[in-house]
Amino acid sequence: MPVSMPLPHSRTLALLALLALAPAGAAQAQSDGDTLAGALSPRVLFVTSGGSWEGTADDAGDADKADAADATKPSDPAAEAAPAPRGYYRLIAIRGADNTSDLQLQQIALTPDGPELVMTTAVEEINALGAYVTDIRPEDSTGTASAPGFAAYIYLKTDPGVAEPETWSLYVDEFGEMQVERSSN
Repeated sequence: MPVSMPLPHSRTLALLALLALAPAGAAQAQSDGDTLAGALSPRVLFVTSGGSWEGTADDAGDADKADAADATKPSDPAAEAAPAPRGYYRLIAIRGADNTSDLQLQQIALTPDGPELVMTTAVEEINALGAYVTDIRPEDSTGTASAPGFAAYIYLKTDPGVAEPETWSLYVDEFGEMQVERSSN
């Protein structure tokens, strides 16, 4: 009986992210000899996701916002009953042209049609360092968020010759405000 070995944490998350990106016709694509892994850019170094966010009913869509702003239109009961958008965060390290890492934070909405990208923000505090990201880990690996927000640890080197990486913390609070700082421990 074969024994399965668990994948390292960051590889597991990258594999899960890759599977989440699978189109509905993934089985057809694989039968055509096209692999899903081949569709992912080789510049993607690390991907982790987690946390949660929830918007207000006013954030449900641009059409709803336009209707709400136009007082001359009668209100639409269906639009008023639209659930507030909600979702999770995804943190991605991408290898840049100069081989340093570009760190991006994304907000993903959970929609009836599947996950949908809402916003992408560069993490300038890390990107300005010209660093090499060596790992990204979520603060909580349980897969469930107990409170809105997101937290992750970023391991990086500003000099590839250094033995130990620096540890940085990225926090997103319940209001969506991001804070990045070097960890002191």
